[in-house]
Amino acid sequence: MDGCAAPGLELIDIPETHDDLQKSSIVSRIYVEGYDTWLSGYELAISMKKHFASCGEVIHVHIPGYCESSSIISGLSRFALIYLRGEGADDKALELSGRRLELIGGSYSRGGNKLVVKPYPFRAKNPDPELARVLARTRKEDKMRSHTMLVDGYDISRPVDYLKRMLFKHFSQCGKVSYVQVFEDEENEALADRVAVLIIKGIHTIEKALQLRCVVEGLENVKVCEVAPPPKNGALCCGGPVMTWDPEFDATAPEDPNLPKPPPSFWSKRPSIIRYAPEDPSLPKPWKALVDLSSGFKFFWNTETNVTQYNLPNYNLRKRVRR
Repeated sequence: MDGCAAPGLELIDIPETHDDLQKSSIVSRIYVEGYDTWLSGYELAISMKKHFASCGEVIHVHIPGYCESSSIISGLSRFALIYLRGEGADDKALELSGRRLELIGGSYSRGGNKLVVKPYPFRAKNPDPELARVLARTRKEDKMRSHTMLVDGYDISRPVDYLKRMLFKHFSQCGKVSYVQVFEDEENEALADRVAVLIIKGIHTIEKALQLRCVVEGLENVKVCEVAPPPKNGALCCGGPVMTWDPEFDATAPEDPNLPKPPPSFWSKRPSIIRYAPEDPSLPKPWKALVDLSSGFKFFWNTETNVTQYNLPNYNLRKRVRR
C-alpha cells in the first residue's frame, strides 16, 4: 500500500539526511481569522492547506469547537489554528497575512474577506484575548473530538505487529489512542507500508504528538504526517433534508439569480446561495433539484407552482399509499 487509507490525506517525502530531518521536523503553530465563517469545515480546511502550502507541510487545520450540526446553524469559529512543519514555515505564513482565501474551484468567499495571520508558538501565552475566550469555551468539545492521524518515518523493515505495539505505546503518552493500523507493503509483504493510521482523541493529543520525540528502536524518526480534515459529506437524520456537499461541483454550477430560495429552516441561519444540483433523471416533471451552497442542503423546486421543499416530490404520495 503506497497511498493513504484515509481520504483527504496526502503523504510527504522523508528527508534523506539527518540534518534535513531535523530542520523539516520543526513544527510551528499560527492562528488565522478573517475568513468566511459560513464555509463548510471541509472547504475551510482544504482551502487553508492550499493557501499555506508554499510555507511548509500543512499538518492540521484546527477549527475550535467544530461540529457538523452546530456549524450549519451558527457557522464556524472566527479563528482557526494552523500547524506547519518546516524551517521558517511560520515566518513564511505571516507574509501571507492580508491576502484573500482562494476556495476550492478557484473562487473567493463573499465580502472580500482578507486573512489575518498571527504567530501562536507552543507554550506561549495566548496573544489574543478573544482567541483565549474562544479556546476556553470550546475546550471540552475539542478534547472529546476524535481525529484520524497519519504517521511515517519508522523503520519499515520491522515486523508489522511490533510497529503497531510501539506506535500505540509511543503516542499513548500524548493522550487517548483508540486505533492503530500498520499495513503490509503491497509490493513486498516483508516490509511495512511507510504510513500508519491512528485514531486519537483531542487537539491536545495532536499538539503533544507533534512535539514528542521518539526513542523507541525503529521509531526514532517517526512523525505525524497529517491529520484528516472534517468529512466532506454529511446528512441530517430523523427524516430531515439530505445534506449534499461537493465544493468541486458547487464552485462551477450554473448561476441564476432568479432561482428560488429554499424553504425556511431552523437549522441554518446562513444567507442562501442557490445553484442547480446535478441533473436527476428520476425526478418527475416539473421538479428540479437545487442546492444551497451556504448550508450544503439539497432541495426541490416545482417550476410550475414555484413551490420548494426538502423532501422528494413523491414523498407525501408514498406515505399516503402506505396508510
